[in-house]
Amino acid sequence: MRSFGFATLMLGLCAPTVTWAEAAESIAPPPAEVEKLPPPPASLGALTPNRLRALRTYKAQRIQVRAETEYRGGGSSYTGMAAGYPYGSGIGVTVSEPVSTFRTWGVYRGPQRLSVPDFLGITGAVQRRDELSREIKKARTASRWWFGFAGAGVTAIVTGIVGMSAAKKLPTYRQYNWVALGGTGVTISALMGASFPTAKATKLFRYPGVSMSSDQANTLAHTYNETLREKLEIQPSEAWLLDLGATE
Repeated sequence: MRSFGFATLMLGLCAPTVTWAEAAESIAPPPAEVEKLPPPPASLGALTPNRLRALRTYKAQRIQVRAETEYRGGGSSYTGMAAGYPYGSGIGVTVSEPVSTFRTWGVYRGPQRLSVPDFLGITGAVQRRDELSREIKKARTASRWWFGFAGAGVTAIVTGIVGMSAAKKLPTYRQYNWVALGGTGVTISALMGASFPTAKATKLFRYPGVSMSSDQANTLAHTYNETLREKLEIQPSEAWLLDLGATE
C-alpha cells in the first residue's frame, strides 16, 4: 500500500510538468523557413562557356571614370654650400615637405589606370590624342634642354671643387671658387626652369582633367563600352549588372 501511494504521489507531481511542457510547445512559433536565392533573370540567357568568356572579356576591357585621392609631399631635401680657404666652411639645411591630399579622377580599363593619350587612342579620339602627344613632346623637349643646362652647371661645380682642392695659391683658389659658385647658380636656375615643363608634361600625360572635363571623358568611355558590348553580344542587363558590381 505504501508503494502504491508513493507511485500515485509521483504521478501527480509529474503530470502538471508534462502539461506545462505541452502548452509551451503549442505556444512557441513554428521554425522559420530558409529563404532561397531567386533564380537569375530570364533575360540573362544560358551561361555557356563562350558567354562566360565574353562577360569576363567585357569586364576586363570596359572603361570607367573613377574618383581618386592622392597623397603628395612628405619628402625632404638637403641644400649645402661651401666656401673659404684653404679648407672651406659649409652650411646645410634640410627641409621636410608636409603631406597633402588631393581629390582628382582617372580613367581605368579594367584594373589598369590609363594614361590620357592611351585613353584617347582606345576610344577613337585620334585627332585629340595626336594634338595632346605633340604638346607633351614639346614640354618634354624643353625640360631636356633645361636639364642639359643643369648638367653643365654640375660640371662647373665639380671643376671648381677639384680646382680648389688642388690650388696652391689664394688667387687660383678664388677663381675656382667663383667657378663652383657660378655652377651652383646655373644648376639651381636650370632645375627650377626644368620643373615647369616637366610638371606640365606629367600632368598632361597622367591627369585627364587637365585637357578635358569629366563629362567629356564619360561620353568617350560610354561610347567605347557600348561598342564593346555589341561586339561581344552582351545584353544591356548583363552589362548593367557588371557595372553595378564594379569596384571603385
